[in-house]
Amino acid sequence: MQVLGEKGLSGLVKLMLDGVFIGGMAIFISLPWCLKLAFNLIKNIFGENYYFLLGFFYFSGFFALVLVHEIRKVFKNLNKRNPFIMDNVKSLKRMAIASFIISSAYGVKIVFYPSILTIIIAMVFIIAGLFLIVLSEVFRQAVIVKQENDLTI
Repeated sequence: MQVLGEKGLSGLVKLMLDGVFIGGMAIFISLPWCLKLAFNLIKNIFGENYYFLLGFFYFSGFFALVLVHEIRKVFKNLNKRNPFIMDNVKSLKRMAIASFIISSAYGVKIVFYPSILTIIIAMVFIIAGLFLIVLSEVFRQAVIVKQENDLTI
């Protein structure tokens, strides 16, 4: 199976990311109704948390959509077989920033509503942010090498 290109694995992943992005936008738009429905289904056990959680989900959801949007841009460039460009470096840096912001939001949530899962999610986004910073630097150096090679030929 071909890995890069629109008919390869990266093309399939890009299509899946498009679906995730569209679904995420639908959830983002319908969040007040979805959250009320969820609270009604659990008999208002957490009713006093509605507005905090609504704000939290909007805030973290927005940056999650930013993350998915940037991943889609990277895959679009991969499908064009052009991975080592400054646009991808910028996208990776934006993804790192979004990861740190999401992690910070979960850090705030830990203070008000502590749970093991919240701590794990915060740590995952911290690690993802650090990884993305390193990866963006690797891509930046690859872009420099590619530009030097392009000038040599």
